[in-house]
Amino acid sequence: MTQGAIPVPKRDLRQSDDRRRGLAALRGRGVDALRWFRALPLHLRFALVGGLVSLIGMSVIGAFVSSRIENGVVRNSAISAAIYMESFIAPLSQDLAEDQTLSPASIARLNAVLTQPPVADEILSVKIWKSGGVIAYANDKDLIGQRFEPTDDLTRAWQGDLLAGFDELDDDESEGERALGVPLLEVYNPIHSIGTGEIIAVAEFYQNATELERDLARARLTSWAVIACVSLATFFALFGIVRAGHRTIEAQRSELQTRMCQLSDVSQTNVELRQRIQHSAEQFATHNEQHLRRVGAELHDGPAQALAFAQMRIGAWKDRSDGPAEATQILGALGEALDDIRSLARGMVLPALEGGSVAETIQRAANAHSARTMTTVDLDGNDDDAADRRPELAHLICIYRFVQEGLANAWRHGGATDQRVAWTIEGDALTVTVSDAGPGFDPDANAASDRIGLHGLRERLQSVGGRFDVDSAPGRGTRITMHLELGHGAA
Repeated sequence: MTQGAIPVPKRDLRQSDDRRRGLAALRGRGVDALRWFRALPLHLRFALVGGLVSLIGMSVIGAFVSSRIENGVVRNSAISAAIYMESFIAPLSQDLAEDQTLSPASIARLNAVLTQPPVADEILSVKIWKSGGVIAYANDKDLIGQRFEPTDDLTRAWQGDLLAGFDELDDDESEGERALGVPLLEVYNPIHSIGTGEIIAVAEFYQNATELERDLARARLTSWAVIACVSLATFFALFGIVRAGHRTIEAQRSELQTRMCQLSDVSQTNVELRQRIQHSAEQFATHNEQHLRRVGAELHDGPAQALAFAQMRIGAWKDRSDGPAEATQILGALGEALDDIRSLARGMVLPALEGGSVAETIQRAANAHSARTMTTVDLDGNDDDAADRRPELAHLICIYRFVQEGLANAWRHGGATDQRVAWTIEGDALTVTVSDAGPGFDPDANAASDRIGLHGLRERLQSVGGRFDVDSAPGRGTRITMHLELGHGAA
């Protein structure tokens, strides 16, 4: 143990581990319960949540209504009893306006009134309080003159409030009432002076509440039954709506899944067809290039050789004294035809592109154009990325032909002004742009013309899944851009 370290008892460590395991298990059960709840159908989830909410709402509303009914019934009963009792007690209690006790004559008259039916049947106990908690009159003579700590209800009654409620009979002065063994309604009624209207005493009397309690029980039962019926009817009505909605949703979901499966099958078929078409187009492009290579080779080895031989023989004939005068013109025409055939053959015959990279293919096309036209081409590309990407042959042919045709148009129509080739690779997306600063043209007008160069580029790109854009206007040069995905077949 290091110096200054505080040792931790092993028992505390075990308890801490147990708490952590307990919390982890609790969280696990909570997650499982939540997953189970989410897996239930919609109407069952509504039944659980709605049933709980309905039960809580029914309990709250039932308790509130029952409380309001009880308060209303008790207050009405207390007011009736207070008015009835005040007509007897108030006239006999006026001695208290000037004295702390009642005269013997007043006590005798109160006893006579309170012991005769029907008062004696309903009012089981009476106390008359003076200020300070002194009992001026009570059925139990032993309580007269005693002082008790005023209760909250008694204090409020001295302020003029009429209070009533079912008493728990837990006060010191309520021993006699507890012995009666029946439910009692306790009423505090202020007694006013007939002359001045001031409160001179407070009458506390206990009414037999057996019948009242039965009425309240029936009222509670009735209110709870009504609230329960309304809540259940509302719940089942909503449950029916949710269940019907759930069935509709499930039917629509099933139909949607069926349609999605059908759509997925159609989409998969379309993808396969598109791939087959694209593969066929790529094979066609490859075969077409091979055919062009053969045609170029035939032109170079056939007509070009024949024209060269004819040029040589006419040149020899021209040097003779008996040669025709128009031999010079014939030699010029043959030379131009030979140059055209050789240029056409070179354009048809592609260099060996298979296995090459994007950067190498673009550089070869630009170098071939520079050598043929004796012009300069600026190259701008992320060579590091392009050097690592080695697409399939159909893509390389498309890239080469795009750069070749774009630079040829820049030389032929743009005066070879600021010829530039730029390319970028982001992920599998290749973008190549060929631009010039020539006179430009109107792409809409060109689309309606008979020129096939740009149309051919667009169709070539579309055959391998690419896109082709033209940005040009009279007076601001031309920019053509190709977009091609290299993911398929790229190394």
